[in-house]
Amino acid sequence: MSGPTEPFSLPRLETGISNLDAIFHGGMPKGVISVIAGPPGSGKTTLVQQMCFHHAAQGGRVLYFNTLSEPTAKTLLYLRPFTFFDPKLLEERIRFIDLGLSLRTKGLELTTNLLIEQLKLFKPTMVVIDSFKVFDDLARSSEELRKFTYELTVRLMAWECTTFLLGEYSSEHFEHPAYSAIDGIITVKQEQRSGERQRLLQIVKMRGTSHSHEEHPFVITSAGVEVYAPSITLRRMRHSAAGAEGTQRMKTGISKLDALLGKGIPLGSSIIVSGVSGTGKTVLGLEFLYRGAREQNQKGLFLSFEETETRLRDTARGLGWELDREIDRGMVQIVFIPQPDILVDRDILELQRRVETFGAQRVVVDSMSVFLHKLEERSVTRDKVFWLTNIIQNQNAVGFFANDIPAGTQQHSRFGVEETVMDGLILLWSEAQGLERHRYLEVHKLRNTAHASGRHSITIGPGGMQVFPRLDEVPRLDAPFSPRDERVSTGVPQLDELLGGGLLDGSVTLLSGSPGTGKSTLGIQFVLEAARSQKRALYITLEEGPHQLVRGAESLGLPLGEAVKAGEVEILYLPREHLHASRFLSMVEQKIHELRPTRLVLDSASDIEVLGFISEELRRLLYGLVLRLRTLGVTSLFTVEARSLFVSDTISERGLSPLADNIFMLRYLQDDGGLMPVLTVVKTRGSAHVRSSHRILIEQGGFKLGGQIETPVPFSGQKKKRHLGIKWRRHE
Repeated sequence: MSGPTEPFSLPRLETGISNLDAIFHGGMPKGVISVIAGPPGSGKTTLVQQMCFHHAAQGGRVLYFNTLSEPTAKTLLYLRPFTFFDPKLLEERIRFIDLGLSLRTKGLELTTNLLIEQLKLFKPTMVVIDSFKVFDDLARSSEELRKFTYELTVRLMAWECTTFLLGEYSSEHFEHPAYSAIDGIITVKQEQRSGERQRLLQIVKMRGTSHSHEEHPFVITSAGVEVYAPSITLRRMRHSAAGAEGTQRMKTGISKLDALLGKGIPLGSSIIVSGVSGTGKTVLGLEFLYRGAREQNQKGLFLSFEETETRLRDTARGLGWELDREIDRGMVQIVFIPQPDILVDRDILELQRRVETFGAQRVVVDSMSVFLHKLEERSVTRDKVFWLTNIIQNQNAVGFFANDIPAGTQQHSRFGVEETVMDGLILLWSEAQGLERHRYLEVHKLRNTAHASGRHSITIGPGGMQVFPRLDEVPRLDAPFSPRDERVSTGVPQLDELLGGGLLDGSVTLLSGSPGTGKSTLGIQFVLEAARSQKRALYITLEEGPHQLVRGAESLGLPLGEAVKAGEVEILYLPREHLHASRFLSMVEQKIHELRPTRLVLDSASDIEVLGFISEELRRLLYGLVLRLRTLGVTSLFTVEARSLFVSDTISERGLSPLADNIFMLRYLQDDGGLMPVLTVVKTRGSAHVRSSHRILIEQGGFKLGGQIETPVPFSGQKKKRHLGIKWRRHE
């Protein structure tokens, strides 16, 4: 008993035309008779001539009959500019015969005999009649035309010739009497589509074979006909981005952006980068490629429809990047296609070819909104976006697709369909605040990735894009430390005594003081105490510049300048008039990461509120900083400008007291000699302390405590009352 037989498959011929074999699902069926229909100038002749020369080059024999009054010499003249034209194939492999004179002088019947005689003599494997419609005009009736066509097709089938009958037919005339004997119908045409004149090819009919029924755009270049069919040639391959340790991911290399993206972007992902003009989409894409090439040795391809390569290189130089070097060593390619030259299907396939041949691991398209701007139907746009993502997935790369969105709208994409197809969405925008315009970034979506939410401030300048994450939105895996049992000196011995030996190591202290009560001086002594132990300290000032701070300290005999020169104390000056609120915490966190200090002073926390925070935002910001400091075990001191000048019921400011382990209150009392600054230890978490108030002395040597105030009398700054009889004694 015989086994199952394999299904019969028609033998096929290569057409030699890019993607046409794929549209036929394997090539042109061998021995079929097909009509190539289309109006004048639609590309029929070039299409068939290219197939003829390819067939002849493969060893076939071609007879090409001209029925028009165009002599063979003229036909060959128009063929010479094409690269597929090979004069060595003429006569032996491909022969052109002009039937025009015979048709005009001898009629249809004698010309038919001449045609058949040539077939017998040359024994071709491919035959072309251009144009077959001439026989329609010469036939006296449809019966005569049918008889002629039948006799011709029977002979061609007997000789197993693959035959093309060209004619100026349209889809409205497919009831032609000869079509009953025809195996295939291919139409070509030109029409206005998506704002441009396009050539289109469609296989209407082809017996014995499966084929695409879609209309496919094509162009005619010096290489001949190129047909574009991404829906046929781009098949989604099921790459797995998972390795032995889980999903394989990519880091962008862009400052702090990776902190927002969690573990990284899964390979094979396509990311939309959306924003209005001027928000930094091009810079982000360019830096994505540059960092990948320079720092991770990954190849990058930039497909631009807006900026030339020269302008993009200039942009990179202006930002201080050595992009030219990466291009020269073959790590980055820039391809520029001017907007008027865009042909979507062609350029999708060109992108695929370049991505595969270059081996690109990072791809940027700038911009997708320009690339697809002529498409009018949302369904078509969605299909094109799908094929773009398919290229990235097949390559197992990561793609960034810039997308211009209209200003003043709430849209996340240009066409409204992109974000549903792509794997991620990064939003860029800017808004005016006062006299300045500030930029922001938000990771709105990233599939299979835990990412930070909300908006984060960004700047663009030397070095590229700087991202300032809100630390409350960036996941932290480290657990915060509780203050340790060891104590560290405040730098003021009398204050240490009140605290039972000093501050707990790793604690957070809030110094709430009226103006001029010595908050900054106490902060300087606090960091200098670390320097005495050869440990690092960070002093953050938002008001006084470093030189002013050093001069003030040295006037009191405090060696702050020496400690700075020795690298034991670093002063980070963040002037509030130049610092945007949302960038503050990120810059501080970066400095802490670089310096790894054991102590930190923030002078003053209340100045941050001036940067644009309301009280609740300030509390959240400081909470994020406190959490980070505790995670690193840094002993810190925050100064806060008090709302009240005199001792009152207000203990701390702006609801910050729950964040602090220790709270010191510095206020004024009025005595007969004027205003007297005093310090009261309000709170020390986890230890006993002296609650009495002590006079503050600012003198040579810095911040000191004087005698204890025995009967402190509160003073209201709203009423002019004289309070006498304040007693104090010197601190022994």
